[in-house]
Amino acid sequence: MKRATEDYFVYFPQAPSRGICPCTATAAGFTQIPPHTPYPPRRHPLDHHFTWSHGRVLHAFQLVYISHGRGTFECGAQRMRHGIEPGTLFVLFPGVWHRYAPDTKTGWTEHWLECTGPAFNRALKIGLLREDKPVLRVGMNRDLMDAFELCHRWARRVSPARPAALAALGLHLLAALESVESADQPPTAADAVIAEAQATIIERFQERLDMRDLSESLSVSYSWLRQHFKQRTGLSPKQFHMQVRIKRAQDLLANTNKSIKEIADILGFDSAYHLSAQFKTRIGAAPKIWRKQVHGGSNTGRAG
Repeated sequence: MKRATEDYFVYFPQAPSRGICPCTATAAGFTQIPPHTPYPPRRHPLDHHFTWSHGRVLHAFQLVYISHGRGTFECGAQRMRHGIEPGTLFVLFPGVWHRYAPDTKTGWTEHWLECTGPAFNRALKIGLLREDKPVLRVGMNRDLMDAFELCHRWARRVSPARPAALAALGLHLLAALESVESADQPPTAADAVIAEAQATIIERFQERLDMRDLSESLSVSYSWLRQHFKQRTGLSPKQFHMQVRIKRAQDLLANTNKSIKEIADILGFDSAYHLSAQFKTRIGAAPKIWRKQVHGGSNTGRAG
């Protein structure tokens, strides 16, 4: 990774979320700590500064990547201690006590981004981020290194787009972590079954699929399919099926003049009312209203 020419940190006031981006960047920084240097530097806001003797608790997620040097990281009620080496990323979780410091003999170089929002909560829920596994030995991963380099570039810019760009890079970092985890864990037999189930649902989205029949065709029980499907996608097979159908409904509403009834028939819904109810529950607006919004308020479709 190209070293930043200067250390920096930035903090952003957390504005009320408009629900558009599933991630909000609240802070970012880069620091090169030379050997035999006091740590941490006394320059951060009071709610972020800490001492080794007291540690700290944050109210956001923070991804800290160490590219050079070594040190120690402790976290949680049990104060589990982890040795930190070059190519290590550790995660600070909201509400979880922690402390960390470089080895005085080596110092270290730290890159960090702090975020909140549904994307990070979701990463925690599905196990991409785990409180019982806060330290990730990712190595000198090119995707992570590039993402942090972009964070540093944007964080130094005086631009109205800076918070949004850093929020997008928070998502980028989560995706990079997911790719690292996937590379370390080859697909299992269960992964293959779930992938086949997803492919079948997408291919036959317009049918009234019986998920028990689907599980039987895959030679697994329905309870097994439901459990493992939800672990990997966050949705049950039925929810995934409905999600695919609603997405197709959006495509048809936006790009054709077919009535709601015609679209319901195409997608295998029991009635136009059934489609409308499911659509409103997931999208937040009735199909007719959503279609008008997409077309700038003009009613290009039929009444249905």
